[in-house]
Amino acid sequence: MTRGLAVIATGLVAFVGTGCSAPVQRESVPPAAVIAPEQQLQTLRERAAAFWAARMEDNEKGQWELLEPRGKGRVTPQEYASERKGVRYLGYKIEDATIEGYFATVKVRLLFQPVLQRMVSVPVQTVLLDDQWIRVAGTWYRQLDDRQAPRREP
Repeated sequence: MTRGLAVIATGLVAFVGTGCSAPVQRESVPPAAVIAPEQQLQTLRERAAAFWAARMEDNEKGQWELLEPRGKGRVTPQEYASERKGVRYLGYKIEDATIEGYFATVKVRLLFQPVLQRMVSVPVQTVLLDDQWIRVAGTWYRQLDDRQAPRREP
């Protein structure tokens, strides 16, 4: 048995030493990766707009459908919806989007008002939010962790 392993090892050293190598396995390029960058940006903007439209309408199912698969595995639809109470969204505008590989940032201007009882007198506010997205199997999804601090606009 030891002699058999020694013969295999010697053969392997001789094979590698001659500069020969096994054929390289190439990953197949998914169709979404070959789509023109401008088309990817447009698709990303459309999905981000659909998410924020669903958020404005309190359409929890619509928001859930656009959430990344990893996020769907971490929280139930009910848990996701319960974490997003306390704010009334009055408007949104997709201002910009940038893609870096499988990740993207969408700049969204939000007009909102807190609706918690202790904050009833808080006026309508505007923020510019960096909304994080990820491409999975060619489709853009919103990343789950959106608990980042938005920049307040004057």
